[in-house]
Amino acid sequence: MTKRAYLVTGGSGLIGGYVVKALVERGDKVVVFDIRPPSNPKMRWVMDPVWSKVIYVEGSVSDDMPSLLKACQDNGVERVFHAAALFRGQYEQDHPYYSFHVTVNGMLNVCEAARLLGLGRIVFAGTNVEYIHLLKDESSTPLIETEAILDPSIGTSPYGASKAAASIIGMCYYQTQGLDWVSTRYTRVWGFGAKAETSRMESMVENAVDNIPTIIAREGDQKRNHCYVKDLVKGVLAALDVDREKLMQRVFNLGGPDELSDNELAEIVREYLPNSPIEVKGVGVDRRPIDSSVAIDQLGWKPEWDMRRSVEDYISTYMAFKKEN
Repeated sequence: MTKRAYLVTGGSGLIGGYVVKALVERGDKVVVFDIRPPSNPKMRWVMDPVWSKVIYVEGSVSDDMPSLLKACQDNGVERVFHAAALFRGQYEQDHPYYSFHVTVNGMLNVCEAARLLGLGRIVFAGTNVEYIHLLKDESSTPLIETEAILDPSIGTSPYGASKAAASIIGMCYYQTQGLDWVSTRYTRVWGFGAKAETSRMESMVENAVDNIPTIIAREGDQKRNHCYVKDLVKGVLAALDVDREKLMQRVFNLGGPDELSDNELAEIVREYLPNSPIEVKGVGVDRRPIDSSVAIDQLGWKPEWDMRRSVEDYISTYMAFKKEN
């Protein structure tokens, strides 16, 4: 495979960081464009084996267009994975303007930089929350990429709305400017290194290893799709690498193989760590299953990490981290 130069926005976070690691490990040149290097101790540990080979450029993708352009020009960037986002649920509810500013301006700047510099493939880290009818009480059919992202009768969260708006911007640049833009839409992505405020599953496993009680107080019986970060990375790389001629559309669902509730997740953790002190409460409406068949067909990607394999790997990774720290 031809080695290329990639820029990863949000390359210090969970998804961006694992993509950076995979790109470096296969021999590509990688520029991380982010407001800071990895600050989460777990992500620093994950990325430590490759960080010396990364070109780090400090900057905000939503506010610093000159630095973004310079980072691309100085390093011969050919393709971009745009993963920069807030992903802070309650904070975004309380600060909707900033949520939109980061996500929408970030996409606009990435697309405009790509247009001005003639960059190749742009892959966006989207979300299934863009789909307006996400819950099973609205429909029981699996989510496909042509599902609506707007319903005139209801609204959505700042996170979902800003991601949907960013997707519209990307599709506009594809349609009118010929930009080679692709969106990959994710379900609940989990893996070692997630930030504390989004690490529901991660905390459950780590607390079980440490014999610390875990209480999940809401939506404990809500079924939803889970995608292990190591599976997701392969999907992102496939989206970055696939020949343009093979793509019949521009948006791809990337979901894991399991639709599980937190109650069911707790039982899987107990298979590996019996008597783990986990208490799961609350009811919730199941989320609709996600259909990844188009990604399997056009990207050549298939999820391989089921929940049992993922939990086993996470336990092993966490114990290795504890041993070294």
